[in-house]
Amino acid sequence: MRRTSTTPLAFDVRSKGGFSILEMLIVLAIMGLTAALVFPQGDVLMDRVVAHAVFFDFQRQVADLRREAYRDEVPLVLYPSPAAATSDPRGRVIALRADWSYRLDRPVLISAGGTCSSASAVILDRNQKIMTLRTDQGDCRFIRLE
Repeated sequence: MRRTSTTPLAFDVRSKGGFSILEMLIVLAIMGLTAALVFPQGDVLMDRVVAHAVFFDFQRQVADLRREAYRDEVPLVLYPSPAAATSDPRGRVIALRADWSYRLDRPVLISAGGTCSSASAVILDRNQKIMTLRTDQGDCRFIRLE
């Protein structure tokens, strides 16, 4: 009588399991091509996200200065650039993240009541203009022009 094998197919030497090296190389090539197409667009998108974050941080700091002037009933001056700051106790500057700075066309006067003079601002990344902002008389909110 002939004995039949009870070994499952998974342990059978003749069964073919896994992937071949050629199949793995094809999958890696497809993943590499996909990454090459996606990453340049992701870099531009990330730059835009950072620029918006800097813009909103600038807006928040101006609003904080406005609240400070209103709360303390003392007028403040926002200097045109961090480099233009002097020892004036009313003078303030805005600190943005590393490599980012701003320039105003004139100092922004924030009254004790919380109103601001009109001004234009430029947000810079490594001294390269990223966006232009403008505010109207009385409103301390900067609006993005470009």
